[in-house]
Amino acid sequence: MKNKKKYVFIVLFESFFTPETDEKEKSKVLPENKELYRNWRGIQRDQLGISANLYMVFASAILGYVVNFLVTNKGKIECVPNVTLSISLCFLLLSLVFYVLFTHNRLKDFRETARYLKSGKSEDEVSRLTSGLGEFTWCLYDLQRFSLIVGFCISLIGLFIYIYS
Repeated sequence: MKNKKKYVFIVLFESFFTPETDEKEKSKVLPENKELYRNWRGIQRDQLGISANLYMVFASAILGYVVNFLVTNKGKIECVPNVTLSISLCFLLLSLVFYVLFTHNRLKDFRETARYLKSGKSEDEVSRLTSGLGEFTWCLYDLQRFSLIVGFCISLIGLFIYIYS
């Protein structure tokens, strides 16, 4: 019988360690759990990037579909679905712009963190100095997600109007 590795995942239900509560939660971390906290933050950072990339792929795919639909049906689409789909294009493009800004800000945050750590600053001081960049990253992530959802919903409305008119 082969030895099966068992993976243990610790789920923290009380807090999701968002930037707003990060400092409060970090102060509650016991010294023996500090390594666990670092690992958890690393996982959160990775998941943030993965989900932002996924939103970018969805926005690109929906944008491509709507553009293709508008180009192939040019002249056949009435005014209301055409305007609705054009508005959805604006929101989808906005989602992609927020993705680019999100990625740029995230890389800037990594660069600043590395620079501060290299200069010998303490972990708490680095966290305090880069917290603004982290909060702005989360803001851009939320804006990317919001504009994708709005663009998707408006494009669905435009397609339904086209189909049922």
